[in-house]
Amino acid sequence: MKYPDDFIDQVILGDCLEVMKGIPDESIDLVVTDPPYSVGTTSTGNKGSWTDNNLIRPFFEIFFNEVKRVLKSSGEFYINTDWRTYPLLFPLIISASLVIKNCIFWDYGWFKAGSHYRFSHEFIIYGLKNNETKRKFSASERDVWRIPPINFTQEKKHPAEKPEELIEKMIINSTNENDLVLDPFLGSGTTAVAAKKLGRHYIGIEIEPKYVEIAKKRLNFEMLNFAGGEP
Repeated sequence: MKYPDDFIDQVILGDCLEVMKGIPDESIDLVVTDPPYSVGTTSTGNKGSWTDNNLIRPFFEIFFNEVKRVLKSSGEFYINTDWRTYPLLFPLIISASLVIKNCIFWDYGWFKAGSHYRFSHEFIIYGLKNNETKRKFSASERDVWRIPPINFTQEKKHPAEKPEELIEKMIINSTNENDLVLDPFLGSGTTAVAAKKLGRHYIGIEIEPKYVEIAKKRLNFEMLNFAGGEP
């Protein structure tokens, strides 16, 4: 693929580690992404449990070094995760010489499943490429965000789909108009849709063809709405 013509404002089907190789150094303003939680792979190639997280360590070592490379010196990142995967990701992000500034608690405002205390929050690792980068958001901004999830009463386009409001908050807080947002685990396209609504550019990478098609349909629908047309 040729950069930027075939990357900017595109949903790209492929392995993010391979696709990111084509993104130039220091070209991305913000990385917002939601990598799989607690889904290690066993030695037999089958999906493992959260106790197998050490087996996906090599992937994330490469991934965070690529994040470091493509971010501008003023770049920022938000990585969605949970309590089981956070201990794996934290040292790998530090090893890539990225700067973790906070762990945001995403408070659902209600509870999900769980037997030993019901789940009611997830983590968002927030950080910078350069510790000298000045924040773009208010000094009064809290590290607990109460935003409703997509729950069982709503139709999900992806099993791990995040609400647009959550992604929009990250983009608003850490970018300006026309900045470039990268999501290497795009899923059904929420980051791309949010970026488009907010006047930012995006690059979305997704490995599953069915979700690439869903993301493209969502973006086309958004374009029609913006133009005042019908889907």
